[in-house]
Order: sequence, then C-alpha cells, then structure tokens
Amino acid sequence: MKKLAASLLFVAAMSAISVSDTTSFTIHIVGDSTVCDYKASAYPQTGWGQVIGSFFDGSRVKINNVAIGGRSSKTFVQEGRLNSLKSSMQAGDFMLIQFGHNDRYFGTNARQVPFDSLGYWLQQYVDAAKEVGVTPIFVTPMNMNMGTNGRNIFTEYNVVAKMLELAKSNGVPYVDLNTKSYNAYSKTWNASYVSRYQFKYFLVGEYPNYPNGVTNDGTTHFQESGSIAHCQWIVEELENALSEAYLSTDSKTQLAKLVSAIKPRYSFTVKANVSNSNGLITHNQELPGGAPLTLHVSPGSFGKTFQGWYDDDCNLLSTDSNYYGQTTLYRAATYTAIFEGGSACSTTPHSEETTSSSSFAESSSSSAESSSSAVCSKLIATEAWKSPIDMVYPEEGVGTTDTNHLDYKGLGFYNISNELSSVATFKLQSDQSASDAKLMIRYSNGGSTSRPMKVTVDYGVFELDFPPTADWDTWDTVYVDSLWLDAVPFNFKMESLTSDGGPNIDMIAFDISGVYREGCTPCEDLTPSSSASESAEFSSSSETDGILTVSKTMGVSLDMQNLKISTPGGILKVSVVDALGHSVFSSEKTVSAGEVDLIPAEKTLSKGRYFAKVSLHGKTVAMVPFYVKSR
Repeated sequence: MKKLAASLLFVAAMSAISVSDTTSFTIHIVGDSTVCDYKASAYPQTGWGQVIGSFFDGSRVKINNVAIGGRSSKTFVQEGRLNSLKSSMQAGDFMLIQFGHNDRYFGTNARQVPFDSLGYWLQQYVDAAKEVGVTPIFVTPMNMNMGTNGRNIFTEYNVVAKMLELAKSNGVPYVDLNTKSYNAYSKTWNASYVSRYQFKYFLVGEYPNYPNGVTNDGTTHFQESGSIAHCQWIVEELENALSEAYLSTDSKTQLAKLVSAIKPRYSFTVKANVSNSNGLITHNQELPGGAPLTLHVSPGSFGKTFQGWYDDDCNLLSTDSNYYGQTTLYRAATYTAIFEGGSACSTTPHSEETTSSSSFAESSSSSAESSSSAVCSKLIATEAWKSPIDMVYPEEGVGTTDTNHLDYKGLGFYNISNELSSVATFKLQSDQSASDAKLMIRYSNGGSTSRPMKVTVDYGVFELDFPPTADWDTWDTVYVDSLWLDAVPFNFKMESLTSDGGPNIDMIAFDISGVYREGCTPCEDLTPSSSASESAEFSSSSETDGILTVSKTMGVSLDMQNLKISTPGGILKVSVVDALGHSVFSSEKTVSAGEVDLIPAEKTLSKGRYFAKVSLHGKTVAMVPFYVKSR
C-alpha cells in the first residue's frame, strides 16, 4: 500500500509540472570512496557514482563522477577540486553531493571537520553550483556496517541533520540515503547478508582480483551489489522529493527534469528451490534494464549442494554461486538458485523484453589509467608484505637515485639531500581499500644521529625516527601501523625535519596487495600454494613483471612467466577469467607427464590481469593471478 501511495504522489507531482522529455544535461557527482569510480582491477569494489548512470536515460544524461577516496567536504575544496569542477558545469546541470565518512571529527587528521564548521564547507558546494545555474542536491552518507540495531554514525556526527537544514535554507533537494541504508543494514536485512553481499568482504578465491579474500574492510566500502542498492534508494528519494513542501515551484520544475530522465524499473525476483529461512541469497529489488546484474547465494547457508543459477525460462546461467559481469533485462525477471534435492526448475511467465533507447553515457572517472612514466622495477612479494615498491626516481625529489652501496633491492635507492625540508614524493595507486594497512620502510643511515622524517601517506601524516645503522651498506626498517588507504591514486611523501636531511630509502612495502607505482602494474598476490614465507627476502626481478612461479603441489608446477604447466599426468582442468570474472578460457583433458601450455597457442589474450584456476584429478592445486603484457 505504501508503494502504491508513493507512486500516486509521484504521478501527481509530475503531472503538475511541464517537462520536456528531450532535455539533456550532466549529473556531476562529488564525494568520497563510497561514491567514486574504481578500476576494473579493484572489482567488485564499487562506488554508487560508478553505477548510477544505468538508472538514467543515457540519451539525455551524462554522468561526471569526480568523487575521490579519502576526501572530506573540506579537503575536496582545499585541493581545488570544486573550483576545477565549476569550469565543466553548465546551467541546467545537477550536482549530487555526498560527504561525511572522512569529515567525522576526532582531531587527528587534517581532513576531519569540527561539526561547527561542517555547514560552512557544505555550503561551498551549493554556492558553486548556483553560481553557474546548476541544481545542487544533498545526498546523506549511507550508514556503516554496525550490525543489527547498531549505531547510526551519521546521526551522532549529525551530517544528516546538517544537510537537511542546508537543503531547506537554500531551497534545494535532499536525498536521505542514510535513513534508507540504516533501516536496511541495521533493522530489515540479516546482518550476515549485509556483510557478505553489500560491503567489501570477500572469501578466498571468490573474486579474481582478491584471490586471498578481503576480511579487513567490511564496515565502510561496498561491492557492486551494495552500490546498486544505494542507487535504487537514491532514485526513489529523488522521486519522493518532488512532493516536499519546502521546495519552490521553480526548484520542483528543475528536479522534475532530472526525475523524468530516470529509466523505468522492473521487478527483479530472486529465489531458491529449497527452503531455509537463514539462507543467504540476493534480495528482490526494483532495477532498470541495463544495470549491473549480480546474483549471490551461499550454499552452506542452505545446507545443500548448489547446482546452478537458472533464468525464468529455466536456462542455466552459471554453476558458480556468484554470478556477475552481466546486465539486467529490460523487463521483470526471475532468477532461481537450484540445489540438489530441491524441486525442479519451473518456468515463470514474463513479458517480452523492451529495447533500450540507449545505454548510459560513459562517466568521467576520477581513477583513470595513469600515463605516468614511473620506473617499474619489480620486487617479489612475501606473505607478510604483499606490495613491495622500489623507491627510485621519485616524481618529485631533492636528492639522487644511487647504487653506490651494497645490498639494496631493486634498481637502487633514493639518497635524500642533507638539508632541512628535503623531500621525495612518489605517486602510488591502491587497488583496494583498507582501514588498518601496515607500511614498512627499508632504509640505511650511516650517520651518527637519527634522521627524523615527516612521512605522508595520502592524508595520513606520521613523524618517524630513522636511527643510525652500522654503516651505509647496512639496512634497517621502520613501520607504520593502522594506515587508512582508499582504492585511489595517492602520494607517498617523505620530508626531512633536520638539517642532516634524510636516510637513504631503498624500498617500502604494504601488507595488503594491489599497491604500486602509478603507471606500473601490481605485484601478484601469493597464493596458498606459494612457498614464500614471512621471513623470505625481497629480491630484484625487473624482468618478470611481478609474476611468480608457483611451487609444486601434487607434482604440479606453474611457470607463469611462460604460461606453462608441468604435471605428472592425469586429468587436468584449467579455467581462466578476466578481472571482471568473465570466462576467457576453460579446458579439461587428460595429459601425459611433462610440460603443457596453460593456454593454447591459438588462444590470444589481450593485455590485462587474469586469474587461472588449475585442478588435477578434480582437486584444485593452484589459484593464480597473472598479468599479460602482450602475446
């Protein structure tokens, strides 16, 4: 009944306002890591700004998503990003504004905003938009994953109330994503469902980009299905805003132009052929055609053997319990998870699919591929330090890259000049987010006194002491715990705090995978079949492009440089998927003892990151990511 009432209010509001259905415009989006675009190498981590374009008519609407991780309402302005955006905005456009995650004030970080200053910074966006005839729209930050009946973080640091206050005082629309998400995450949905299928929590081997899984980032960042849910709530709130009494007729006319470009949404029904009230399976939604299609089910929660996903005509879609990388149909659709021992698949009547007038426009990504010419020296990862990075030839620096001392790793080390405020800045990229990452810095200091440095990692600032080592040929390490990293480009900067300057910096390393120099490629994750240990030495490997050779398991070894497999013979199965999980090759055959190609010579892979799963006699012996430069 509520849904019907809301629909009638929406129809009434639209019918009272005359809007051309051919008007074109751009939606500009500002925000943080919960909003921004991510590279394919970070999939399925997704910001809602990355997928909201699929909810709008692409022949009329262009998406310009300039949200970027790690920013607050203050630092986005201070870095000049809002001022730069103004030059690309035109009268008649819209600006969606979501901040809050990085604004919360603890007095420990420059990006944090004391609450009594929050209104000042948020007002900057309204003023900038109105100055060029753009309609600003506040979007309250979605809640964090706080569990059943958990806290609503953003009504404690009350950005929700502040945005509503500013929306009313400025006469601009307001989207309460916070209440929608809080009710779902903390009250309506099962807590396990929220963690597994909305936030960034992945099991080992579940996604090609995270072969070792992710379990340390399940409270803030989202996977694709979580961001799709946010988009559904945002467009619902935009439609509801047309009936807000505080908006003027002119404001509603502008808003109606935006709402009229929202695509029709269809019922997206997901079910299983067995009953279990605690079973985890994708919930029903209302989605437009052409949106990312994600189907999740956890077979263990149903206590049955999963056989496959079937569509409403009982066609098999996949035998993988996670089905993704496709798009929704332009009609109502039903999907069924079929388990052994359950009822047979039964067809569901449905209408013919309508054709889309256009696909949504490509967004301008804040995380575009870098054109950096960084030196891509590769260092082999260990279990403890998954992302080693050579500190040679910084993008900016006061000092020299040298090789005149012993035992450095990679191509050399950076010799920071012996003067106050000498600096070295390196441009890095992270393909995943983490709230508790660790950093190691390998250095030598042959002087007689410590050389303190200010180390900046994105917007985290640390003062670290670099004590003397025995001599300049002796290397030691210092560490930083509890780093916050977002899956975005960021700067790593070292600045000397005394006239002695800095130590020689050989390398740094992070304990999470997927952090690397911009313009390079990440070192590949170590897999359970790798023989590397936490105490393993880093070694130079500039020729291997970061690819590891997998040690023998069940007599099988993989040479990922040459894409070869050595086996004792038997039934060998190889499956290869790309970074989005799309199958690019699959083969099962009996092989003789010896070496065979991982991929047949006639099968050409384009440049990019892939993931291979290798089984012998039905037992998985390796799950290996690899990077193809060219074939």
